[in-house]
Amino acid sequence: MNEDKMIEFLSNLDDDLIEKEVDKLLEGVEIDMDHIKKKACDKLNKSNRKGKRKKRFPYVVAACICLLSMTIVYADDISQAIKSFMNKTPVYSTIVDGEAYYLKESYDLNKDIQIKSLMFSEGNLEMKINSNLSKSELGEINIIPKGDPDTIYFPGGYSEEGNEYFFSFANKKEKNYNIKPVKDFQLIIAGNIYDLSLEKAKSLNTNEEIYTSKSNIKGVNIGAKKFYENGKVNIQLITSFEDQDLKLSRFGKPIETKAEFTTENKGTEGIVSSSTCTKREDLYVFDEKNNQYKLEIPKDSTGRPVTIFETNAPKDKNLTLKLPSIITVYEKNMDSFELSIPKEGERILNKEIDLNIQKAVFKKIKRTSPTSAQVEFELNTDGNENIHIRSFDFYSHDVKKISGEFNGDQGMINLEFDKDMDTTNVEIAYPEFIMNGNWVINMK
Repeated sequence: MNEDKMIEFLSNLDDDLIEKEVDKLLEGVEIDMDHIKKKACDKLNKSNRKGKRKKRFPYVVAACICLLSMTIVYADDISQAIKSFMNKTPVYSTIVDGEAYYLKESYDLNKDIQIKSLMFSEGNLEMKINSNLSKSELGEINIIPKGDPDTIYFPGGYSEEGNEYFFSFANKKEKNYNIKPVKDFQLIIAGNIYDLSLEKAKSLNTNEEIYTSKSNIKGVNIGAKKFYENGKVNIQLITSFEDQDLKLSRFGKPIETKAEFTTENKGTEGIVSSSTCTKREDLYVFDEKNNQYKLEIPKDSTGRPVTIFETNAPKDKNLTLKLPSIITVYEKNMDSFELSIPKEGERILNKEIDLNIQKAVFKKIKRTSPTSAQVEFELNTDGNENIHIRSFDFYSHDVKKISGEFNGDQGMINLEFDKDMDTTNVEIAYPEFIMNGNWVINMK
């Protein structure tokens, strides 16, 4: 029975018969009525204008229409969210866009170096190794795709803890993160060359149960998969953005709104940067009795941002995930301009900075000493109350040290430079946003 026939059928029944017929059809069925009530009632009301008016049970009728005509009333909303996940690929504990290759198991290069993990995706190449060699003994590290000797990837950043190293690679020739995933490549490390081959990661299976949620933020879809592993319920969160340049940074709402950063140009020693760590509020799932269970990051998780969490929630129970916020980022340059520094006093600028999903205004620059200045920003000027600028990079290669603080709707950045500087070229890049979507995902 299609939707038109169902409406005709209901319109010709008395009120008590409608209720009885609908009760039969909906026995044992759970439906999100808040979302579809308006659509269904609008359709029924249009139909009722054509004949005599009766008192109706629009809430119940809406449920019936939803059940028998899901593709018209509700399925489009679901399918659009699911469709947006089709280009996603799970790798280790994270999810990436498009194709990805990864090292399935730890691999010993030699007695001194063991590769713990290696993942290769669009715009991202990460490697974690264990080694008893020092950083200088590891020497120059390069990854060269097979059949493409002109492309060289090198560590654009690294961290070290004990005998464990983590390397994030960049494109050496282009000096950016233009990275194309490949299966086969050469690894140059500690003066030796190794030929390596990776596994191709399987795309996300959208035929499996993926639960979705509506949001008050346009262009953002968030879904969840529930599975049982290692004696615990695991929740995998999936995100997609209409703007493909926007990337997930982390799940959860920051405990502290203030964000601080420092960038120092040390000449031949390179550029040293640091920023405050983003501690976030804990995430929970709730059972039908409203008992809460914390989502934990597994100890052996690999890949960032982490999208798989484990919990002590009961195995075969309906669970509700409440996700108040996510943190997102544009991993690119957003604006660049020449900045004039007044010799004394301050200069009002009121220059608008467009960060795509939010805006800021560069209010003014003030000379604070012969070798320093301070700039002031007004943040979140686009009027979207659900998206807040958390921070962005403010960089100039002429400036020796840049330190800043973002808090609420205000940003203050201090510049330290040579005494005779009066102009400099500035880049604004890598803006981070707090997106408050208050997602609620019901998982059966």
